[in-house]
Amino acid sequence: MVLGNIEVERKKRIFDTEGNVTTESIDVSWELVRAYRDAYLSKSDLWVLLDRYNTLTDSQKTELTTYRQALRDLPSAYTESNDAADNFPTAPSWL
Repeated sequence: MVLGNIEVERKKRIFDTEGNVTTESIDVSWELVRAYRDAYLSKSDLWVLLDRYNTLTDSQKTELTTYRQALRDLPSAYTESNDAADNFPTAPSWL
């Protein structure tokens, strides 16, 4: 499954007539933040199945647990959806 990047979703590129590019941040809704969060949780669900989870190192288990908790905490950790989108948790590199 290929997922987009919510940080990219917040950027709008504007080209002027001289070919210069500027970038603006656009607002995102809580619905979009939750949709990304839910998609990333779903992507990592397979790793919490006992037969897969037991193949992980202790370090990977900690990384996975921390990452998934950070995803679940997004709505309560930020009052503004844009702040949540700008501070989206980074998945472990092996995930």
